[in-house]
Amino acid sequence: MVTLHSLLRWLVLLSAVGALIGYGRALASSRLDDLATRLGSVYTMVLGVQFLAGLVLWLVQSRWNGDDVFRSFIHPALMIIAIGTASAGTARARRTGSAMIGLVAVVVSLVIIVFAIPSGAWPL
Repeated sequence: MVTLHSLLRWLVLLSAVGALIGYGRALASSRLDDLATRLGSVYTMVLGVQFLAGLVLWLVQSRWNGDDVFRSFIHPALMIIAIGTASAGTARARRTGSAMIGLVAVVVSLVIIVFAIPSGAWPL
């Protein structure tokens, strides 16, 4: 399960790049198009799948016991905030037709995700 969670992070990164390109392209053309909206939705869906894999891992490995405070509490809390930021931002971008809102939401969620990554987790 750890391997699945580790591999999914690459899909999160790939979908984030896609969403950034989509929103950036839409911002340059001054209108939010269907492609940017879909790429933003894909990003939030991949984040949701990553969250579910992490939740299963957290439950199966009894991560809530507090042995590692960062992995037990801080990492899950920050990831929930990142998912909420991305989801709310992409939904608001779609509703208002603003590519800037979507772009900012993806960037802010990525910054939160970077701070939430446990040390030593990137050498896959």
